[in-house]
Parts: sequence; structure tokens; C-alpha cells
Amino acid sequence: MITADTSSSAPERYRIAVRELCAFAAREGDLDLRFTPSPTAQQGIRGHQRIVRRRGKDYESEISLSGCIGNLEIRGRADGYDPRRNCLEEIKTHRGDLSRQPANHRALHWAQARVYGALMCRSRDLEGITLALVYLDIAADAPASAAKDEAESGGDSIGASQDEQRLEAWWSREALEAELARLAARFSEFAANELAHRRARDSALGTLAFPWPAWRPGQRQLAEHAYKAVMTGRELLAEAPTGTGKTLATLYPALRAMPRNGTDRLFYLTARTPGRALALDALTTLVPEVVEHTESPDTPAAALRILELGARSKTCEHPTLACHGESCPLARGFHDRLPAARSAALADCQPLTLATTRRHALAHEICPYFLAQELSRWADVIIGDHNHYFDSHALLFALTQANDWRSVVLVDESHNLIERARGMYSTELDARQFHFLLKQLSRTGHPAPLRSASRTLARQWRALEQLGPENGSSGNPSSGNGSIDDGSQQARLALETLPGDFFKALTQWTGAMGDWLAEPDKAATPPAARQQAARATATQAPEQLGLIASDAVPLASSTTPSDSSPTSTAASRRVEPDVEMMEAYFAALTLTRLAEGFGDHSLFEVELAAINPARQATLTSDSSSRSGAASDAGAEAGAAARPRKPRWRSVRQIQPRLRCVSPAPWLAPRLRASHATLLFSATLNPPAYHHRLLGLADNAVWLSVESPFRATQVQVSRHRLSTRLRDREASCRPIAELMARQYQQRPGNYLAFFSSFAYLEQVASTLQQLTPEIPQWRQTRAMSETERTTFIQRFTPDGQGIGFAVLGGAFGEGIDLPGSRLIGAFIATLGLAGFSPENEALKQRLAQWLESDARRRIERHSTDGEKKERGDEAGPLPPVIQPLKADDCTYLYPGLTRVVQAAGRVIRSEQDQGVIHLIDDRFLRPEVARLLPRWWTPTD
Repeated sequence: MITADTSSSAPERYRIAVRELCAFAAREGDLDLRFTPSPTAQQGIRGHQRIVRRRGKDYESEISLSGCIGNLEIRGRADGYDPRRNCLEEIKTHRGDLSRQPANHRALHWAQARVYGALMCRSRDLEGITLALVYLDIAADAPASAAKDEAESGGDSIGASQDEQRLEAWWSREALEAELARLAARFSEFAANELAHRRARDSALGTLAFPWPAWRPGQRQLAEHAYKAVMTGRELLAEAPTGTGKTLATLYPALRAMPRNGTDRLFYLTARTPGRALALDALTTLVPEVVEHTESPDTPAAALRILELGARSKTCEHPTLACHGESCPLARGFHDRLPAARSAALADCQPLTLATTRRHALAHEICPYFLAQELSRWADVIIGDHNHYFDSHALLFALTQANDWRSVVLVDESHNLIERARGMYSTELDARQFHFLLKQLSRTGHPAPLRSASRTLARQWRALEQLGPENGSSGNPSSGNGSIDDGSQQARLALETLPGDFFKALTQWTGAMGDWLAEPDKAATPPAARQQAARATATQAPEQLGLIASDAVPLASSTTPSDSSPTSTAASRRVEPDVEMMEAYFAALTLTRLAEGFGDHSLFEVELAAINPARQATLTSDSSSRSGAASDAGAEAGAAARPRKPRWRSVRQIQPRLRCVSPAPWLAPRLRASHATLLFSATLNPPAYHHRLLGLADNAVWLSVESPFRATQVQVSRHRLSTRLRDREASCRPIAELMARQYQQRPGNYLAFFSSFAYLEQVASTLQQLTPEIPQWRQTRAMSETERTTFIQRFTPDGQGIGFAVLGGAFGEGIDLPGSRLIGAFIATLGLAGFSPENEALKQRLAQWLESDARRRIERHSTDGEKKERGDEAGPLPPVIQPLKADDCTYLYPGLTRVVQAAGRVIRSEQDQGVIHLIDDRFLRPEVARLLPRWWTPTD
């Protein structure tokens, strides 16, 4: 854990993990992400276990080591130690050709081994020790014998095991101590500054005052609950209406609690860019330029280091170049220039916004994106997107785990987190893309393993249309419930279990594809029985293979063989790696990785396109012939085999996807990893829906803050009109007449929300025909950033007109139009998701998960351990376990959240006055009305 040890009985020392020390002091050379040694976490664990099993009973694993040197306390866990050989092993799992590993990666591994060796010699009072780097290829076959290799190798040599390669060297205790002292010296001054910074930070935050003379209504209540949650390490789910001042009400208590409960890092996460700007403004207000002094009095720095993180696509300076020194100039010598850039950035008294970080990076000629990642290790407050902590590749979650940070996570706009997380843990393969790609890769001229894997994957892909009830499919006849499918119509399969043969073929293909992409001209044939070949890089983001999605340059240039060469024809047919292939490869990796966590919270779907009738007739004839042949063969062989179902479709007509139904099982480990998590929004009703689908703990606290606004500020009207699909054409004129009447009564700026662009255009055109004098502007599909800005700029304080938008789109939330910039809203929809086979399949699967989740929570509630913690009997069930209807969770709750968010654009302060028209007869239903804000007093 990287933290200050302030024990009064010992000198102040900076506590740091071995890996972090080496990453800081031993890295040098280029940023090079072409070699990918990191498998999934599960594969890494299995690989370490494989090594331990073959070493024998005397072998020690996971040895905790620690030691002090200067102002550092160094801690870590050595992978393994063989006492009979006095050999300490540093185990690294990887896949593929180890010769592709950059030299600076190998040097970093040796540095880690030497630090562990020095600590081991201290712990066991050894005069010297043999250090070994053990590289285990998790994609290779394990040796037939589990016995360890007893052969001693002198000096620096590589072993010859089929899946295990070794580098060994003997080191004396004195030499290891010298190496440890050398690394510690490189970090010692920085550590002293970090200790001084921590003292200055805690001192400044200990006296932090609220920046305004008075609290807003409800703001203090939210702040008090936030402070208690942080101090007690709880999860808080808080609904606070717009105007409460949620940003300050959560940041202020979290900052005040940092020195009191030893918080290492504070993460503020939002769903949209404007949310990051609000957080930065609030922090600037809370912590004006307070400076501290490092060991050098001439080097002032901010007492609170604030860092903004952005998406790589928006911060990369050279999106068409690969991330290594031979391609990108900002990757060349990255680690050599990083110390100066890091020191300059940390000495800056201003918040490290995207622009500030970019300025420091370019001044030292390094990559801004990766400088920000490095600064994440040293910043106190980090402002980013939801995915920076909750995504499967989340940087902040990984750093929290690696450094054992005590982190506090603030999640703004948390009503978006359910759908955002579903997107993070759902994926699909582009059937059309794979159709042509697999055909290309099956041709002569590509490596034999890749050709074979491509053909196998295409065969298993086509077999997906044969899946039926025995594979756990569900739905109606049109969605694939096992009814006879002749290919004449579109169909859909919703599977509750994964098709094993398809995923086996997919993992083999990604393994062969990964080898080829890494070295197109040197893709060697791998071992025959490749085990879990593809999953090795399943947790790797595109940048970890040295490319990003927008790469326009192939990994390797084509070679031009001689026309007389025997391989010239094959080589000319070979397709070189390109961007589209990389996208397909990473999509396949993502699918195989998410499949590892498949459970009752997931659904595997197969969408089957209708085929051309002429092709159907041809396939039917061919199928009859095959069936007849199969029947003849069966008659000769007794009951040998039944005719298989015909395969009607090609790869491009079969679309596989994995959908996350409930993100709770994915999010829960991330919530538990933080010390405290505060989730807040203006729309979190009903709380049980968000509580359960977000995976909050049973003892999470729910808070609903009263609105600071008065009912007299807004006139809410409900109208008995049907906006259902069958009634939309008839509803256009009444809605347009209502809008015209309202505008004539009180001219000004209005927003009108509809369920679709088609409906929007219908009503807008009708209004234009009725009252052409009313100005109007419309949201369109795929608006650019400039077009969205122009749309918002039409809402001026003295402006007039009606802006038409789609509910749940860019203008339904996250925009602030106070005063006369917006005086009313028309919402002509309930915001419900459309009735479709996809949503019905999600609803059915969600019903199963809700039932099993309630059962699991009840079992936890009834355990003796929880009774003891509470100090009483089990008592009544927590409110979170109360029943939820899957139908409401699929349609009603998400829809009403979008409605309330859109309506919330009207009243932004205690001085605003406005009108809200809810146009649908279903708004009058009691089950809908109870989900509307309590401070509204709607009229019918």
C-alpha cells in the first residue's frame, strides 16, 4: 500500500509495494505495448498454481516480505521459493513467442526479482540466493510429467520446458543490497516529497471550510449523510433533486474526512463531460490556491492534487500511430523523459486538467494519455468517467487493488450507471465483418493454424442457427423457441447457456489471430492441442497491443516475393493485418473474456436474418439429398445417426451477442474494493431497483432529500392523450394545438421531447403547418458536437421558440438552461423501451436473476455472522429485498427516469418559473404517478 507510515514509535517512512518501486525506479527506454504477457486474472492464478504443483511439497509460495531502507518501507509477496535449491522465483505468465518481449520489460522483471531477493536474504539471513525469472506460456501444452525440472543451469540461461522458460542467476547478499539501495535512492527524494505533501494535504483539508455562508435547502442533510458514509465505510444511495448542490454536498464532506479516516484517493465519476467541468469548478471553489513546499523551498505545489482523466480517443496526439518507439515519437524514450514531466506536473499549483496535462506532456515530448495514467498514481482527487472505475479494464480500480488504496468513490449521475454498466459488459460480433474476414483468412497464403481456426470458427458460427430448447433458448416462435426454422423469416434465439463448441472455436481463432497480428511474417505453427489460447490477452485493451481502433497503418508492410518464387502466388493472396481485422480481433477477445463471467445475469443471443427465397429453395433441395443419404447410411448402420437440421444461413446472416442483463455481479466487487461509495442523482426512484441492479451491499444507506423548490414554481399538467404507436398519427394535431396554445399564452423558449425521431418529425411538421410563425429547431440523428452546441445556443434569455428533441438523447439531461433560457417542456411519451423480442428476452432473464438475487440476499441476511454484527436477531427483511417486477425494471423505471430528467431542465434555481406538460394518459395511473417528484402537484 502506498501510504505514509506515521507511527509515533518509528521514524516516518513511505510505504511502497515492490512492483511500484520498480515501476518508478527501474523503467527506462521506450513505451512499447506490442508484447502482451498479461493473461486474465484467472489464468494468471491457474498458471501460478501449475508451477507450484510441479515444484514439490517443500516449495513455498506467496511469501510475504518487507524491509526498511532509508525513508522507505518496502513490502511485497514473492511468488515462490525452493529451499532445497535456495532459489527464489518470479513467475510471469504470458502467451506466444517470448523473444518478442522488449528488453526494458525483461529488465523490469529482473529488478523486481532482485528486490525480492534482497528482502529474502534479510528475512532468512542468507549469504546469497539464486534468482529465477520463470515465464509460463499459458497457451502451450503442460508437460506430461508434473515433476519439476531438477537440472541446474549456470549463469543466465533459458530452460527447455515445453511451456516454461527460465532465466537464472546467483546473487550475493551484498550485491542485492547494493541493487536495493540503488533503486531506493532513485525514489527516496520523491518519497520525502510525497510524505511532505501528505502532511500538507491533510493539514489543509483538516481546516477546510464550506465556501458559502449558508447551505442550500437539503444540501446540509446530504453532506451529513455523505460524511457519515465515508467515516463508517458504507455505501450511500442518495436521491437529491436538481438545485440541491449535490457536487459540493458530496465533495466537501469527502475531503474533510480524508485526513480523519486515512483516505488515500478520492474518485469523482460522472457520465458526461459537463459533469467533470462542474466537479472541477467545485474543487476550485473549495480549495483555492493552497500551496505547500517540498524539500526545496523554491518548489511550491498544490496541497491537493487534482487530476482530470479523459478518453484515449480524445487525448491521443497521433491516433494513426502504434504505441511504441519505432512508430510514435511520443513513445520514443517515454520512460527516460517521464521523471521530468511527472515532477513538473506535480509541482503545478493548478488542477491537472486535460489541457494542463497535455501542456506538460508535450513540453517533455511524451504521450499526454500515458502521462495522465502515471499521474493517477500520485493525484489525490481524480475526476473521470464512470468507466474509469467500473469498466472491466478500469484504470482506477486496478490501481486501487494493486496499491491497496483506501479509496472513496463519488458517482454522480448514477441513474445512468445501470445502462452504462450493461454496455460495458455486453458485446457482439459483427457478422458481416466476420463473414468476409473468415473467408479471407481461410485462403492459402496465411499460416496453417490461422486457416484451420478460421474454417472451424465459420463452421461453428453457422451451426448456431441449429440451437434449440435443449440449449436453453427461450422466447416466442419468432424469437427462436425451438420451432422449426426454415430460414424464410427472421428469428432470434435467447440462450441461457453458452454454446460450448462455438466458444471453443472462437478462443482457438483468437489465439491463432493474435500470433499472426503480432508477427504476420513469422506466425509459427503452435502446439497441436492449444489450451485456452485466446483468453491470454482477453483483458488487454487495444492500446496494450500497441494499436488503437483508429489505426490506419498496418502492423507490418507487405513483402513483394519474386514471381518465380513457389510461394509468390500464395503470398499475393495473403491479406495483411489492417484496422478492420484488429477491430474484429478485439471484439472476439472481449466476447471470450465476458463469457468467463457468464451466469444468470447474462444472456447469449443469436439473431438470424431471413434468407433469399431462391437460396432457400436451393438449400432445401441440397438438404433433402443430404437427409436421404443420411437415412440410407442409418439404415445400413442400424441406428447410427439421425439427419442433422439443415443449415440455411451464412455467417453474415447469424449475429451473436452477449448481453448483460444485470450488472450487479460485475459492479459488486468494485464497490467492495472501495472504502466507501456515494452514488447520487436527481432520479433514483424506486431505490430498490438501483440498489439491487447496481449490486450495493445489504447495509447500504438510502437517502431521499427534499427538493429546494416550491410547488408554485412549476405548473405540471397531465393530458389524457395516447402516444402509443397505434395512436401516434391521431395524436399529432392535438399535441401541436396544445403546444401552440401554451406558446401563445406565454411566449418564450420551450423543449419538446418525443420517443423517436419519426414521431418528433410528425408533430413538428404539424405544428409548422398550424402556426408557421412559431420558431422551431429540431434534433437530428447523429448530430455533431458543433450541431449540438448550435442547438443549445438557440436558447437565449430573450429568445423564443420550441426545440424538438428525443427523450433520453443528448438534450434530455446534462444541460443547464436557467431563467428565461427555458420556461417549459412538453413530454409526449412515457419513455418506455419498445416492446420487442430483445426486451422480452431481457425481461424473462431478469425475472430469474431478481428471484435468485433475493434468495442470495435473504440467505446472507439470515447468517449468524450478520446477526452478530447487528447484535440482534435477523429481524425483518431489509427494504432492498422487497419484490421487484421484471416488467417494471425493463420498461417503466428506465422510462420514468428519462421523463423526470427531461422535465428537470425547466426549474434550475429557486427563482425559476415554468410549465411542464406530461402528454400521455398513462401518467394518470397510480403506479406511474408515485414515481414522479414528490414536490410536483400535477393537474389533469
